[in-house]
Amino acid sequence: MESGVGDVARSPYGGNRCGSVFSTYRFDHPDTDVSKTLDVWAYLWASLFGPFYVLFNGFPLLAVLMVPVSTVIFVLAFAGFGLVDWVLGSEVITIFALFATPLAALAAQGIAAIELVRRGYLRAGWREGY
Repeated sequence: MESGVGDVARSPYGGNRCGSVFSTYRFDHPDTDVSKTLDVWAYLWASLFGPFYVLFNGFPLLAVLMVPVSTVIFVLAFAGFGLVDWVLGSEVITIFALFATPLAALAAQGIAAIELVRRGYLRAGWREGY
């Protein structure tokens, strides 16, 4: 009888789905013993470099797709910050939004880039799982 304590919920595709936004993915090449892991560090690099991260993982077409995705994310972040500042007008909220908005935009870019890289590996024939 299992207690469920310490068990990690897993996606049927192999990703760590324990309620975290930043899931860990592992890919194994079907012909070689090469494996790739997309973990928290991958999210950090993907959030900072966006399309370049996708490109450096070997997916040039997906990197081109990532450019407008990044543009939309940062335009929405800039507009959202302006809207919060204009509507609420509180200095405390504006200062909070000044720090929270770029962090949210970077997190969104990291999630989008990792998802594109994940799909790229799957389309290239890599197996996902642990």
